[in-house]
Amino acid sequence: MSPLIESKKLKRTGYLPAFLAGGFLAAAFPVVYMMVKAEEMTALSGNPINILMSANWQMMAMLNILISICGACMMYHTEYADNGMQKMSVLPIRQGSMFFGKFLIAALVLSAMVVIEMAVLVGCAKYWFPSYVFDLTEILKTAGFQIIVTLPTVMLMLVIASACKNMWVSLGIGVILVFTLSILPQDNIVLSLFPFASPYQMLSAAVENSRTALFLAVCGIETVVFGIAEVLYLQVRRCFE
Repeated sequence: MSPLIESKKLKRTGYLPAFLAGGFLAAAFPVVYMMVKAEEMTALSGNPINILMSANWQMMAMLNILISICGACMMYHTEYADNGMQKMSVLPIRQGSMFFGKFLIAALVLSAMVVIEMAVLVGCAKYWFPSYVFDLTEILKTAGFQIIVTLPTVMLMLVIASACKNMWVSLGIGVILVFTLSILPQDNIVLSLFPFASPYQMLSAAVENSRTALFLAVCGIETVVFGIAEVLYLQVRRCFE
């Protein structure tokens, strides 16, 4: 029931249209890139999807992260406005279930964004690479991998937003983390596993370096750990309110 209630809260905030617009904006990158550099890209050998992602995924992933940051801040801004969170603390509502309801919505909307982006990448591959053969299994694996490696970032950003009553503080923290971790070397295995850095990783590179299981396992563990940390934080905060 909590995800339904949370979705109703977001109905008038523009949350869903903003995420969908962000998904289409990110998906526009490969289209524009191919319009400019079609001859150079089509001369490359290899899987067209991997070629397109290698050229465009860094910008697409950054946009996904930035939109997820804004979405998390927007979610909790509505809770803290007019002392709404304090008023709910006296009601028989578990803030933990509210948090995970928000995370479920954020994860589903992120998945929709990635699906849109993958659909456009397939369209680009079909249009500019005549030899490309559509493989649904490959596309699903790629989309699933990109979603899973982004979930720790989404979860951590929700934790940060839930701890900050001022939306601009959580937004500033998120933006600082994005640009700090984006300038770190992405080929370093330890740094690439951090939230805000892992979304830049691609399935093709992970498979090539035999790190697919590592990324999936670590990102899954990070997501669970951040969720547990939020539950503990809510219990501690409740004792001091």
